[in-house]
Amino acid sequence: MPLKAEPNRPTYQKKRRKKRKSRDEWTKTDWIEKAAWPIFSRYIRLRDCLETTGTRQYGKCVTCGKKYPFGKLQAGHFVPGRSDTVLFDEEAVHAQCYRCNVVLAGMWPAYYRFMQERHGQDWIEDRIDRWEADAETLTIPRLQAIEKYYLMEYEALAGE
Repeated sequence: MPLKAEPNRPTYQKKRRKKRKSRDEWTKTDWIEKAAWPIFSRYIRLRDCLETTGTRQYGKCVTCGKKYPFGKLQAGHFVPGRSDTVLFDEEAVHAQCYRCNVVLAGMWPAYYRFMQERHGQDWIEDRIDRWEADAETLTIPRLQAIEKYYLMEYEALAGE
């Protein structure tokens, strides 16, 4: 009895891993996502942990006031959108829990009240005017400087 011919089977190619880029090949987005933002976020969360609980391990969410471990906090922005002028404004970024920052879209009314108590209405209006007038565009050298600066600030706070 003759063998049946095998049906045409699709051929699969192995997935190729993307070659890792060196820091010299990074784009502006890479510098934000892989270097400047992670250290800035760690600095903000550590600063707020020390300010709200006096420890490095726990901090309070600025909008709901609940206590969370450092790793469960995020660096939440006072205004929506992460434009270049707002992204690394340390006075307008504070520790928030995931629920307030992501699920509840920043919990703006509570965040606004927090900022009014902390800085006052005049500060808020001046800062918003400045953000609207300032069309700062982050450059790679600026992002490198931000990473370096906040790494030093973080290490100073962490006692490293």
